[in-house]
Amino acid sequence: MSDPSTEGNRHGSWSLGLGVLGLVALLAPAATAVVLVGTVVSITAVVLGVNGVLAVSAGRATNRPQAVAGILLGAVGSLLWLLAVVGVVIGV
Repeated sequence: MSDPSTEGNRHGSWSLGLGVLGLVALLAPAATAVVLVGTVVSITAVVLGVNGVLAVSAGRATNRPQAVAGILLGAVGSLLWLLAVVGVVIGV
């Protein structure tokens, strides 16, 4: 059985991993499906990162830096997606 003080660590770890994956998917020159997957993955990274930070605050996790990094990477990925959509809409 896992230590109760670290049971929420998976949120921060998943957030970090998905944040990196989201950036890679968004930066890859590929079809629209990859960009949409990258967007979903980036948004999921932000949500899991917030859950990870809340778990740290509640004492259920110990990996706040990973959760915060996942939030930041997910936010950057989401911002890149937004810029890509705006660029397509205005025809850049």
